[in-house]
Amino acid sequence: MSDPARHLGDTLQAPLPEAFHQLPDTDLTELHRLLEAAKTRRRATLDAAIGSSLDFVPRLMRPAVKKALGL
Repeated sequence: MSDPARHLGDTLQAPLPEAFHQLPDTDLTELHRLLEAAKTRRRATLDAAIGSSLDFVPRLMRPAVKKALGL
């Protein structure tokens, strides 16, 4: 297994399908880069959603809610 295939498998946290082993390393590297970018965008979106949802919590309760959420 090539290095790009190994990195992609680590990112997906699953074994790659057999068809992926036929792809060139450049395609595997690009797919890995796109998946990492998507994970970064998803993380930022979720952080923003959590932050904006706290606006609906009364100000005096926010510290307790943040503590309960582990923030």
